[in-house]
Parts: sequence; structure tokens; C-alpha cells
Amino acid sequence: MKPGLKFGLEQQWIKMYNAEMQKAFRSIKVPKGFKAHIVDYDKFLTIRFYESQWRHYTEAERFKCAQYMINVKKALESLGAAVAIDPVLDLETPEDRSQRRRRK
Repeated sequence: MKPGLKFGLEQQWIKMYNAEMQKAFRSIKVPKGFKAHIVDYDKFLTIRFYESQWRHYTEAERFKCAQYMINVKKALESLGAAVAIDPVLDLETPEDRSQRRRRK
């Protein structure tokens, strides 16, 4: 089964994130250099962003990015979706680095 899709009773692929939601997502101005993705989990959507990018922003830039994600969340919810914000911790921790060094 394809991720983000489910097989419905009418024998069709059903996806929550539709063209109307995509249009709403793209209509909101993105802060310069910020990347966020919409992930469809059948019954809800998430706005995914990455900590590796977030940590390099100033306080003012983070505020703009947070406001952007809130605006996207509100726009998608107004179209009937349940939406969560999903930060991805994609950085190495000091423990990860020390374990990698021990293996070498």
C-alpha cells in the first residue's frame, strides 16, 4: 500500500491532502530559505520541518517560520484536516558521535 493512502470501500485510493489543500499551502508566503513538507497520514496531516535548519536561524527568523507554520495549520484545518506540527530531530547528538568514533 502506498504511504499516505488507504484503500476505501469504493475500491479507490483515498488521500486526505487534496488539490484544494495544496493550493492553500502554496498560497502562503514562505520565509526565505525555510523548508517544510506536508505529510499525509490518512486521518491527519503533519507539517514537517527539520531541526538542522531551524537551529541556524535567529530568533526573529524562527518567529517568522513559526508564524508561517501556524498560518499553514489554520488554512488546512479550515478545509477540514486535522493538522499537527512535526519537528524532525535530524542532528547527531554527542552520544551518536562518540559511538561512531568507538566503532572506527
